[in-house]
Amino acid sequence: MTHVRWGIVDTDRNEWVTGPAEAEVIDVMDALASGDEVWTIYTVHGQTVPGPRLRTVGESEETEGIETHPGPNDHRTLRDLPRF
Repeated sequence: MTHVRWGIVDTDRNEWVTGPAEAEVIDVMDALASGDEVWTIYTVHGQTVPGPRLRTVGESEETEGIETHPGPNDHRTLRDLPRF
């Protein structure tokens, strides 16, 4: 994975504030490093629903990346997201 579609969401209204826009994964990693929470979202029966949060993984800059951090009853991964 090299790019994501992301933006800012108003979670009270469940609607986009900005985005979605295409960005490099490094932008997500920078946001996570700055303390921002980044969540996946999925479409289920025509409704947008939140998925697992994202986290950074890897031992060095060469192997660093992102992956989902699902809860105990949520097994969705990045592979479950739409591809573009």
